Amino acid sequence: MGIGKAIALELCRAGANVVLNGRNGERLEKTYQGLLQRGYPVVAVQGDVTKISDCNAIIQKAIDTFGNIDILITNAGISMRERFENLQPEVFSQIIESNINGSAFPALAALPHLKKTKGSIVFISSAAGMIGLPTASAYSAGKMALTAIAQSLKIEMASSDVHIGIVHVGFTQNDSEKRVLNASGELVPVASRPAYLQQTQEQVALAVLATIRKRKFKKILTVVGKLNAFAVRFFPNVVIRIITSSQKRMSNMINDPSK
Repeated sequence: MGIGKAIALELCRAGANVVLNGRNGERLEKTYQGLLQRGYPVVAVQGDVTKISDCNAIIQKAIDTFGNIDILITNAGISMRERFENLQPEVFSQIIESNINGSAFPALAALPHLKKTKGSIVFISSAAGMIGLPTASAYSAGKMALTAIAQSLKIEMASSDVHIGIVHVGFTQNDSEKRVLNASGELVPVASRPAYLQQTQEQVALAVLATIRKRKFKKILTVVGKLNAFAVRFFPNVVIRIITSSQKRMSNMINDPSK
């Protein structure tokens, strides 16, 4: 669903053979059948990418079906909407595991094959991976960790000609059924966002494909995302003050709608 589905579609349009993965078998099958009916060469493998055994099975299916691997997109991750002090420890761990292991383990499984093809690994990160955001502590931590993994891999793979990329996605239009975790691990709707700040899923997917074609390391999406990256780098304290002030205003409005 979401960005992952959009990237799969754009890869198919570009002529790629695509292996789909998801934990939810029903949604996976729906996307698989939709692409298959358009005549695209796709296979689907249900599995949990936080488990290395499932990652190995996904990669093996790709090799058995198409013979090699040229591109790996690591897009898995669970988001959240809750203050750190309210999070149950197991929920914190679940979010961290999904965002870090869910990207690292597929990369581990695919890397030997990508070294043969001099292919690409693209990590899908977020604006939340550039600065810790309120009510998103574990999610921000997980997305920040992807930068470290990508940087390490870029250096380690320099002599192998494997392309490593990381895309920081900004506000994106979500599927209506998308949910995030609250303090106790229950799925709740995503917080509303101004429509004018959001990119379409297709725009994000096309940016990912451009990153692969140009073999760029880092891509930051949206004007707001680029401004945020600049400000975080050179004026981090100012950014924190702005976010803190914004949170206070929102809290006051919730407590007293007349303000």
